[in-house]
Order: sequence, then structure tokens, then C-alpha cells
Amino acid sequence: MLKKLDSRLSVRFLLLEGRLIDRKFRRHWKNYLFQCALSTLALLLILLVVDVVLRAAIVVAIASSAFIVFVRPHSEASHPQRVVGGHVVGVVVGAAFSALYLIPGFGEIAEGTPFARNLMAVLSVGLSTLIMVLTNTEHAPAAGTALGLVVHGWEPSAALFVLIGAIMLAVVHTLLRPRLTNLF
Repeated sequence: MLKKLDSRLSVRFLLLEGRLIDRKFRRHWKNYLFQCALSTLALLLILLVVDVVLRAAIVVAIASSAFIVFVRPHSEASHPQRVVGGHVVGVVVGAAFSALYLIPGFGEIAEGTPFARNLMAVLSVGLSTLIMVLTNTEHAPAAGTALGLVVHGWEPSAALFVLIGAIMLAVVHTLLRPRLTNLF
């Protein structure tokens, strides 16, 4: 019985002392709940407004942006210039690499060779990363935008989804930033 009690106390200690649950949660639990709900709601609104089902990589890129914007609202990566700018870079680079498939001969070769498609995908991530660093629009999820547009092919609706999503996240972030706190 004593062992069982000791075990329960150890688990409680781990939970309350911040090893399994963030130490700031106790003081800022309202922020944690509010900001995580806000992230979920923002993504839901983006999906409802755009009203299009897209490939997983594109949706994951915006979902990752929502996470960063609402969990670390005061970080550099949450700045609207980086969120919107990074995704613009991802869309442009993804579109450019997708356009290479339209070159006669090259498209057929690339489609038939998994290595060529994979090479194009990783080169799009590398180039988008370089351009983001050079233009001070670094936003890690935006590399996923470039990757998604190359792997799944160029779709104007996908590009529009990403751009509208990034703008919506930036607007909500700008309006609510004074009420938000970094959660870690």
C-alpha cells in the first residue's frame, strides 16, 4: 500500500513539477486553453472559407503555421512578414519547380522516375529555404508548401488555400497578439 501511495505521489510530483506538464501551465492555464482553441478555430475557419480539400502536405504546412503563430506568438517565426512572406516564397518556388514538368520530354522522364520527382521536391525545399533566409521571411512550415506543390503537382486552388490561410493567420495574430503569451 505504501508503494502504491508513493507511486501516486511520484506521478503527481512529475505532473505538477513540470516534467510532464509545462511549469508555466499552472499560472497561465487560461492562455494555454485559449490559444490552443484559437489555433484550432483559425484552422477550421481557413478550411471553411477556402472550402476545398487539398493534399495533406499543403494542409500540414498551414496547420504547422497555426501552431507556431498561437503557441509562440512573440517569436520571430510568428511575425506576419515571415508567415505570409515564407508561404509566398514556398508557393512561387513550388510553382516554378512544378512548371518544369511542363517542359516536353522532361515531364515524361520525371513522372516515370521516382528519383527525379524526389530530387525536384528536395531542390524546391532547399531553394525556398535559401530564398526565405535571403529575404528575411524564414518560416519553416513554408518549406512544406513548396514540397507539397511539387510532390502533388501545381494546383491554383492549393496555392490560393496557402496564401489565404497565411494571410488569415497573420491578421488574427496581429489583432490578438497583445492578449497572447508564449506557451513555451
